[in-house]
Amino acid sequence: MNEIMVTVCIVTYNQEKWIRQTLDSVLAQQTEYPFEVIIGEDHGTDATRAICQEYADKYENVTLLPSTTNLGVTANWIQCIQAGTGKYIMTCAGDDWWHNPNKIQLQVEFMETHPACVVCHTDIDEYNETTGVIKKSLKQSKGVVPPEGKIQRTILSGRDYISAVTMCIRHSIFEKYVPAGEFAKRRFPREDWPTLLVLAAHGDILYIPISTATYRVGQESITRTSNYEKVIRRAQEDMEMTKYLYTLFPEWGPFKDEPYFATVGFHNALHAAYRNNDYEAAHEFAKKDTLGKWATRMARTKLTFRLLRWIQIKRKRL
Repeated sequence: MNEIMVTVCIVTYNQEKWIRQTLDSVLAQQTEYPFEVIIGEDHGTDATRAICQEYADKYENVTLLPSTTNLGVTANWIQCIQAGTGKYIMTCAGDDWWHNPNKIQLQVEFMETHPACVVCHTDIDEYNETTGVIKKSLKQSKGVVPPEGKIQRTILSGRDYISAVTMCIRHSIFEKYVPAGEFAKRRFPREDWPTLLVLAAHGDILYIPISTATYRVGQESITRTSNYEKVIRRAQEDMEMTKYLYTLFPEWGPFKDEPYFATVGFHNALHAAYRNNDYEAAHEFAKKDTLGKWATRMARTKLTFRLLRWIQIKRKRL
């Protein structure tokens, strides 16, 4: 019982507004198992580091890894994992939180009774920072039943339905198969998707239909930014990441998705322009977007742009 059962990795950058809620929710876990919390504060410019240091000073099972330079989300996450000793790895971004105080206990017991499982995950709530609306049990409310088993092909397609904040990873399999050093060196724009892609080749990914965590949307983030250049650059980074992952699995054949990635950045920037109510930008991005349907067509005139934006707001999609 003295063995550290779980390493909880908390990656954070300029999240002083939310980091206390994140840390409090993790430390409130009710479990029979010892767990440690490793915080990766990625050289931000606000009070996040000072708050994290406060928790590290107060709690014996909390360790802060302050970065002297900005590592990026993937390298930051990996340094947290490498500093941990837990049998299992869980993660929580510094603006999300665990609303279920039995999350650790639930997932550890599940993993202990499913030895072929390399990752288990759960349902999730979604909190909109702008509207204050919480959507409970998002997957079940939408009738989504995530696929299970060796689902590498499903993950590769992008239809994995796995929320990083709900994952529990078997640490030994991560260490054995995930080329973490390469992921960090290449500054992958995402840490969860490539990790899942590798792990899915070496065991089962299973789902628990209980909501355990809350994902915060509506604020500026890596995946939801108003900076068009970042959106377009992210698509290029995603392409380079995917190209590298193809080299790990020759059975997938040659990488043929460059035409897709050539336009996906403009497609995502188009949707960012709708969020920003920026018709001029939307009109330009629509000319370069070959993926879009309604969003592209409706950006042809200012009237149709405003109409679609109004519909999206009413449907709470912006």
